[in-house]
Amino acid sequence: MAELYAKVYAVGDVEPSLRRTMYSLLELYYDCTDWTRFNEDLDNKDAVIILFDRPMNRLRGFSTLKNAQVRRSDGNICRAVYSGDTVIERAYWGQKVLGVAFLRYLWMQKLRRPFQPLYWFLISKGYKTYLLMANNFETHYPRFEKETPDSMGRLLDDLGDHFFPKAYDQESGLIEFESSLGQLKDGIAGVDDLNTITHPRIKYFVERNPRWREGVELACIAEMTFFMPMKYALKKAWLHKIRPLLPARTHAGP
Repeated sequence: MAELYAKVYAVGDVEPSLRRTMYSLLELYYDCTDWTRFNEDLDNKDAVIILFDRPMNRLRGFSTLKNAQVRRSDGNICRAVYSGDTVIERAYWGQKVLGVAFLRYLWMQKLRRPFQPLYWFLISKGYKTYLLMANNFETHYPRFEKETPDSMGRLLDDLGDHFFPKAYDQESGLIEFESSLGQLKDGIAGVDDLNTITHPRIKYFVERNPRWREGVELACIAEMTFFMPMKYALKKAWLHKIRPLLPARTHAGP
């Protein structure tokens, strides 16, 4: 399996042929896709992280990004990065390139206004995207370890209402469209019966979003801090040292 590398494109720099390749990859893994809707959604984003393989330079994955300043219900302004369509070719699952590239992108946004809070607004209809957040962000919600604080819950509701005013439900935290705008194909990143799931984060995701197979999204939020890249690097270095000492993993995970 080739190594991946990431490039960040402004949406205006994504040529038609590259758009078509992106959509072809999306079609492989998702049902209920639409070429016109895909382009309209991409045009509404600001940037896209694209993953290529070495040495062939073929597209193997991507994630679209939107920078927003959202006026909250209390009148304050919140800075957020919203990530949209995300897909990686199955053979390359497990590589950390997308997570590192996304962290770098968020950090660059944070540097522009280092003293103003910055949040990642994620909607997830698959456990792998949820784990990308839960495994790497110290402050993230919802999570199985503890209840969402009221302040973060209100912020999550404000972002959900801003981006999906007709589809977001504050009580459940779910985003349900009148008809599916894309759902994972059968057998793609599936999970076992709820009673047999041993990974606590995957089990929690399925409990919170039992209709993920139908394209229902779980609204999530994570905070990007100025020092997070340093904590991330230290964590990965520590895990690299102790991993040979750990027992073999027996549950699904990233």
